Amino acid sequence: MKRWLIVLLALGLIFIFAGCGGGTADVPPEPDENGELPEPGENGGDIVDGEPFAGGTLTKMVGNVNLIAEWLPIEESLVVDSIFDAHAALSGDSCYILTDGTVKRYAFDGSGLEYKEELALDAKYDYLCTDDNGVVYLSAFMKDFIAIKEGSQIFAHDGPSKVPMHPSGEWGISWFHGPEVEKVVLGDGTVETEPWVIKEVSSIRHINIGRNHIFVSGEAVSNEEQTVFVYDLNGNYKLTLGGSKFGEPDSLGSVTVVVETDNGFMALDGNMRNVCFWKSDGAFIGAVDDGDLFGTGYPWLSTAVLMPDGAILVGMTEERADKSADEFILFRLSGF
Repeated sequence: MKRWLIVLLALGLIFIFAGCGGGTADVPPEPDENGELPEPGENGGDIVDGEPFAGGTLTKMVGNVNLIAEWLPIEESLVVDSIFDAHAALSGDSCYILTDGTVKRYAFDGSGLEYKEELALDAKYDYLCTDDNGVVYLSAFMKDFIAIKEGSQIFAHDGPSKVPMHPSGEWGISWFHGPEVEKVVLGDGTVETEPWVIKEVSSIRHINIGRNHIFVSGEAVSNEEQTVFVYDLNGNYKLTLGGSKFGEPDSLGSVTVVVETDNGFMALDGNMRNVCFWKSDGAFIGAVDDGDLFGTGYPWLSTAVLMPDGAILVGMTEERADKSADEFILFRLSGF
């Protein structure tokens, strides 16, 4: 009888402690003076235990180019779930960052980012770009292609897939995976498409459009190697970057973006975790590892845009040193 009483008493204690969370109740958040409860990550970040990334300034020579990479702090570290579809774009003194399908706007003074707002969207997107007119473009497969200016949506078009835009805002290219793409021409509330088959590639990894060239990265028809093909704005082939067999100095894994400067072309290679450089005539300068240039461990290099002063804004997702989260981080890369 005593044994059964002891067992019943033990079960009762277990039940009591389980219901009370082990005897330590969570303290609910306090409302503010207006009676509102605080939102997690009020300044644009997410509350996650762990140590956020903290970088510095590093220099590295590649060929005869002296590169300088400066870490740009983001107010409230930007924790992400998906490492692959993180993008940044600039417009005036604002930087727009797309992570996990949502877009946040930051004030950007060239040395750090201050959170301002999250854009109100009806869907989640996986590609972001801006034009010279202050328009933000968002696109994704099976989602409306939309444009936002000064916080208000100015159009939504059904049909286009992922759409990088020319800086003029007059046209872009809708692409998915195969070599059949469409030129998207914007009118006054209208969109027209023109077919274009990119015969040099069998599959596409990425397309982006600079001020003077179109960059298409993917698997080459000629040798099945990962290659960047450069075209003029009319779609005429101009030159090739990379495309060598795996293990060669200029071989590529998966190029996520190409940026053109006055000195040539820079590409981020997500798979190889390299930053690659070519002269304007396509001559290979060299490649540098992410750790040597940014002081990172093994990030996914996903986004880069040219800054007004000629430097390059480079973004990537890095696992924190304590493995508490993946975090989107930014650097200012100059010297090329």
